[in-house]
Amino acid sequence: MREFVDKLVGRLLIGAAFLAAASLIAQYGFFMPASYLQYLFKVDVLIIILFVSENFIRLALARDRRGYLKAHWLDFTLIGLFGVQIISLRFFSESRIVAAFLAKLDIRSLTKAYIIAAQIYIGSVLFIKTVDANRVIAKLRLTAPQLVLLTFASAIGIGTLLLLLPRATATGQSMPIVDALFTATSATCVTGLIVVDTGSYFSGFGQGIILFLIQLGGIGIMSLVAFSATVMGRGIGVRQRALLKDVLSSDFFGEVTPLIRNIILITMSCEAVGVLILSRVWASDFVSPLTTFYYALFHSVSAFCNAGFSLFDDSLVRFSRRPDVVFTFAGLIIIGGLGFMVISNLASAGYRRIRGDRVGSRLTLHTRIVLVMSLTLLVLGAVAVLFLEAGGSPLGEREQLLTAFFTSVTARTAGFSTISMASLSAPTALVVILLMFIGASPGGTGGGTKTSTIAVLLATIRSILRGRPNVELFKRTIPTDIVNKAICVVLLSLGLIFLSSVAISALEHQPLTEVLFECVSAFGTVGLSRGLTQHLTIASKLIIITTMFFGRIGPLTLGLAIGQRSRETAYAYPSERVVIG
Repeated sequence: MREFVDKLVGRLLIGAAFLAAASLIAQYGFFMPASYLQYLFKVDVLIIILFVSENFIRLALARDRRGYLKAHWLDFTLIGLFGVQIISLRFFSESRIVAAFLAKLDIRSLTKAYIIAAQIYIGSVLFIKTVDANRVIAKLRLTAPQLVLLTFASAIGIGTLLLLLPRATATGQSMPIVDALFTATSATCVTGLIVVDTGSYFSGFGQGIILFLIQLGGIGIMSLVAFSATVMGRGIGVRQRALLKDVLSSDFFGEVTPLIRNIILITMSCEAVGVLILSRVWASDFVSPLTTFYYALFHSVSAFCNAGFSLFDDSLVRFSRRPDVVFTFAGLIIIGGLGFMVISNLASAGYRRIRGDRVGSRLTLHTRIVLVMSLTLLVLGAVAVLFLEAGGSPLGEREQLLTAFFTSVTARTAGFSTISMASLSAPTALVVILLMFIGASPGGTGGGTKTSTIAVLLATIRSILRGRPNVELFKRTIPTDIVNKAICVVLLSLGLIFLSSVAISALEHQPLTEVLFECVSAFGTVGLSRGLTQHLTIASKLIIITTMFFGRIGPLTLGLAIGQRSRETAYAYPSERVVIG
């Protein structure tokens, strides 16, 4: 009997969760008549009754009720908070202070306050149920690459449906499905290529969806779910840990939970600092503090996640002469592009050195490679842009230095710009293409072939030219499988860019430099454009969408996801030499 009731409650809860999601989408995504909204509020009340009843029924059926309460403390805390909200609204509704507070939130009636309180509760419960679905996903026999493919595709699909809602646009009209798919893919893959202006085309609701997708894509969907499960006491099982270990490229099984925690803490801390700084430097640029905060929040998240989405119609061109804005964005972009493993290693090593603890204070080989490559590319890129654009730029010497520096930073997958990309000369555009192809570092919020991949490839070339049997970097030998993966990533990346460039060239009949720039920008999840993206045909948009998706998850990950599981063989064929070169 106990099992039957538990199964029945579980099925009812699944139906209630879908009904709750549909109710929220109907109320916030569509323009509903007042009479319909009254019925939907009754549906919300029914959903709350089901959610609350589920918790108390399971508590009554639990053999260890104290253990059940401990494991589901957040559920009962939400129920308690919801009850307190309703009671407070009922008894303090006549208070002038409460009335003034509700008026500031544009809540004009007690009924509307009840509705908002109910919807906040429903949204919180839906988030908890989404985290609990993590256990279901872990039961699927998926490899890490297949899991990455599934989560990103699912997020893009849901984001597309939400952007198709009438309330997502400023005009109240549903946007074309291809444009919605393009925007959702660009946001989730933290690319920044756009087919419509983000600030003017989308409503606050639509911009909120884009911002949420950016945050999901930047942190990593599985990382966010796993962190939430840990915080809420759900925990992550052995299979989830094994999958996350492969997704996060962690060598040690025990490092998964600390690494996830560091990813979330680093992201939240850096974005919060970015919001504070931008709120300060933009204090006189907007009419109200609330607008300033909103713009600071959107651009801080977009910059740290290397997304490149901007609410300004000219990206950051209007701030090209403002070092405070430029350096704030550059700092967020660089930190986000270094990778969470590098930042964690730097923080840990610095902390141990301050304490005088030599054990664990050494920077890993990966960290040293990323730091050296990032600094080298930043300096060489800035020098190249400054030299190639010096003759034809109307800017002063100081502004030219600032523009060259920021262009070198943003070309490594950020997508913001303080100068029109269409105004760059062909040689400068080729330099930017190279920087976009290399991209950011592994484990970060950017894309591209990654700095460490190029470093290993260059070290391989150096070893071959010197006649050395091993590939070496910083007095360390690079394993053969890493070298093979680096070569594979570069070749697959070049192949993907070649195919997309050929296809779009045939469809659009545009100069090769323009097409190549857009394709590499899409592959590297950069978002810089020379003006071609917004004028693409539907077929070309679909090609760019595919390129962004493959570029974000990585061509090697894609190959492993659609290929068979790796199998060790107990044999080897005879070797025979082949003439090369």
